Amino acid sequence: MSILKLEFSKTAYKIDLAVFLVIPILAVGALWWACPLGTGWGVLAAVVLGFIGWTLLEYGLHRFVLHHLSPFKEWHQAHHEAPDLAVGTPTWVSLTLVALLIFLPAYWLVGLWLGSGFSVGLLLGYGIYTWLHHAEHHWRSSMPWFRRLKRMHAIHHHTFDESNYGVITLFWDRVFGTYRDK
Repeated sequence: MSILKLEFSKTAYKIDLAVFLVIPILAVGALWWACPLGTGWGVLAAVVLGFIGWTLLEYGLHRFVLHHLSPFKEWHQAHHEAPDLAVGTPTWVSLTLVALLIFLPAYWLVGLWLGSGFSVGLLLGYGIYTWLHHAEHHWRSSMPWFRRLKRMHAIHHHTFDESNYGVITLFWDRVFGTYRDK
């Protein structure tokens, strides 16, 4: 088994889903508990900013990298053709990229606590993204907000125009003119 393999076993896929939801939630609590007195609200604000940053990053990566840049385009096309496969970026690759491309620059710019908060918020966004994306392909729900997200994601998968890149939110699709309801 290759450590760079994109198709996971069902067990590895479930572990990946758990890692990216549990670790950020625990990390938010750890940051709140460990941060210096008087900095907690700033750290939580950095978490929220990181989460919002994730939604924009998700949109940009999906629109410009996964749909236009090789080899990501071909890998993502395989997901469009077989959305039930357990496909994703290996956990160690995702965590390494977040550490190198998000945490280290944030640490350098704003210091340990705010940089950690921003990075954890981004990771929390990624974790919610992985769960929602999985759910949009595998779950049914009577919740209107989820049904709408699921419908918009189905439109993304089954139309040939470039639309509905957001998984967590369609906000950026509306901002950048890629939202399609039909």
